[in-house]
Amino acid sequence: MADYIRRIVSGNKARFKDGKLNLDLDLVYVTDQVIIMGFPAVGIEGLYRNRREDAKKFLDHRHGKNYWVFNFCPLKENFYPADTFDGRVSRYPFPDHHAPPLAIMPLVAREMRIWLDGSSERVAVLHCKAGKGRSGTMACAYLLSCDELASPPRLERNYSRREWAKIRADETMNAIPDSEDSSPDRLSRAVLAEETSIDSPVPGSVSPGPDQRQKKSYADALEHVLNLHTSRRMKPSTSDSDKVKQGVSIPSQRRFLYYWSLLLSREAPSHLWATELLVPSPNQDTILSMPVSQKRPRPKVRLTEIKIRMKEISNMRANLVRAANVVIDKTNMSKSPAQTDKNTHVWVSLARYDDNFVETLERWERYTRMDSASDQGYMGRREPGKDHFGKESLGELFVDGRWDSKKMVRSFARMGADEQSFVKDYTEEGGKIRTYVLHPLSEKIWKDFRQEIEGSEKEYTVKPEDIDIPASEANSMYDITQNVKEKGVVLDAGREVRVKLYMGQVFMGWLWFIPTFHMSQPPPYSDLSQPQPSNISSKLVLQRKELDFALGIGSSIMDIEISLDWLKETEVETVQPPARVNTEDEETAPEKVKEPAGIGATIEAMAAGDVAGIVEATQAAED
Repeated sequence: MADYIRRIVSGNKARFKDGKLNLDLDLVYVTDQVIIMGFPAVGIEGLYRNRREDAKKFLDHRHGKNYWVFNFCPLKENFYPADTFDGRVSRYPFPDHHAPPLAIMPLVAREMRIWLDGSSERVAVLHCKAGKGRSGTMACAYLLSCDELASPPRLERNYSRREWAKIRADETMNAIPDSEDSSPDRLSRAVLAEETSIDSPVPGSVSPGPDQRQKKSYADALEHVLNLHTSRRMKPSTSDSDKVKQGVSIPSQRRFLYYWSLLLSREAPSHLWATELLVPSPNQDTILSMPVSQKRPRPKVRLTEIKIRMKEISNMRANLVRAANVVIDKTNMSKSPAQTDKNTHVWVSLARYDDNFVETLERWERYTRMDSASDQGYMGRREPGKDHFGKESLGELFVDGRWDSKKMVRSFARMGADEQSFVKDYTEEGGKIRTYVLHPLSEKIWKDFRQEIEGSEKEYTVKPEDIDIPASEANSMYDITQNVKEKGVVLDAGREVRVKLYMGQVFMGWLWFIPTFHMSQPPPYSDLSQPQPSNISSKLVLQRKELDFALGIGSSIMDIEISLDWLKETEVETVQPPARVNTEDEETAPEKVKEPAGIGATIEAMAAGDVAGIVEATQAAED
């Protein structure tokens, strides 16, 4: 019965059956040395995820002491002590459904390389909660950094009995010559083609060497590892009409893998992580205390405007949005009394990872990077002996939980639109289109705006208890709001930004991006004799399918356009806002009012019977 429940929870993910151990696990071998699995759980959670004792039994039996576990779950999400797997555990946490901080990708890839290069018998075991998005993103990050294109497992033991039988059957069928050409040469060519194909998971397949790898673009390599991960992590389609779901399916996670591929190919903006070498000294014990001499100030951009084009919302959906707002009011997720019916206000919250957290990652990235004649060095390799800095150790970076025991992503600005700021409706084939134009909201404007979106004149019959809203459904929407200049929000060009979209109080989806990857390069110099960007202004346009969790009311979005301008070096505006200092626990502070995370999407998904949509929308919007 428990195995049946686990298979249901696994959904479209492939599982591994070990007949000798009588185990059925949410686990796959992506390659002979890279394993991905679901979270090793105990207690009630162990009834529908991998039981921790089963995961350890499987790994001990098959790999002895030749496995190392990489855990991407924050402490507040899931935790187990490192001695669960005999101390062979490394943690690199970031929130579920999110894109990772970019600087964490090379740190993971380098540690995996050091471990796996030690012996061909070694394996790296990656897991998050479901063992799909975060684990898949990091597995692909490592495989992209390898000298050779990754290939599926070659060893029989790394396939389930059914998989191996199918592989052998396919191999035999592919070796049979066509009736019109049964010559020995034909047979030899068929067998050779089968043995050398990197796309076919058969024993004896040969990966191209370094020289061949150099001929391939990293765009091709990225597509290859994403497809490899999907082919191994997801169940195969049962018919030609069925579409296999992507292994790494969250658009922002795939976007960050693209950024990583540009860094590996040395095609990324040259200013990114451009700090000089960090050298320990007797006076500095921590990597953050070391003064950094930079080649030039970190370039900045101004986010001036966001346009959101949406299809006209049906009356049913409009009523669902109103109902969601009323539920939010009645569950104390809003603090103002009902005032006015402003349920169609569209606005966004801008957020980023904790500043000190990212600064720490970026310094460890630069300190551990293996240098070469190139300014950027070998992104995928760690310099030997560089795992300690002063009194700090990279392996202990997340031991004390200072970065991941609370919220890791913090909001810092809002942009909004009202009836006067959207472009007039116009009609295209398929219905009316409305374009909302969002501009920065100052603290005063935000307070007025917030009062409007929190109220509703009408009463609806939806009751909070009808949809069983958990306390963890919401996160803080009323963080300290910084003053934002009306002409735009100033951002660090090389830092991650999350854009979270709302209609009223209803979550519509989000996206993560790094501005500099979408700007003309290089950034503008004050010295006009230096190369200058061809364009100061850039626009990033993303379709709905390129947004994360655009479910429910978010499915009406057609595209989003983000307008960005380079700031010249002579413009001395600081990144907005400065790093925030808040010693209170944002999850429990009584004066903090909880934001409705995925309630709107939940209500609409329930109405549509979209169970997967309910789970994804509510979980994704929690952080």
